[in-house]
Amino acid sequence: MFFHAYMYGPLQGKLRLYNARRVRAAGKAHSSDWEVFASMLVKDVGNKLTKGVDLQNYEVKSSENQGSFEYQYHKETGIQKLKSDVNTSHLFFTHAENLSVVDLYYLHGSALKKEFFLPWRREYPDPYPQRYRRSIPFGYVKKNAKLLMSIRDGEVTFPRTAPASHAVAGAGLKSD
Repeated sequence: MFFHAYMYGPLQGKLRLYNARRVRAAGKAHSSDWEVFASMLVKDVGNKLTKGVDLQNYEVKSSENQGSFEYQYHKETGIQKLKSDVNTSHLFFTHAENLSVVDLYYLHGSALKKEFFLPWRREYPDPYPQRYRRSIPFGYVKKNAKLLMSIRDGEVTFPRTAPASHAVAGAGLKSD
């Protein structure tokens, strides 16, 4: 319901207005939109304004058109964040066609450790630049992660749910 009412529906309305006025539309959804949506799906709250993992037990990433999922590490907290990324769950939203196509994938950080987090830690810059950015390719996520949900044209198409139920509600995930 959140996705349709606050993300998909309003965007479709804006796109109609923008197109009628021949104005190019900007971004589709903010990272905070995906974090709120994920928070509702897995019944986990955000870490408010603190740095680190997005929710208490989940890191939330999004990409458009099967792009890579970007991770940013900051000067003061980057090494600690890399350590915590190994021990937390990661949710990956991929979207296309103005949010008409959305998929949500899950991987635990331990499954990303060898391929990504350990090499990123070894390569961590010294001296430190303004930001240290790395990414996980969509193809890796699609091949190795568990698909939790698919949304097409604003409606959940996977998993199939009973008409009264639209929640993934943790999808049987553990935060290890």
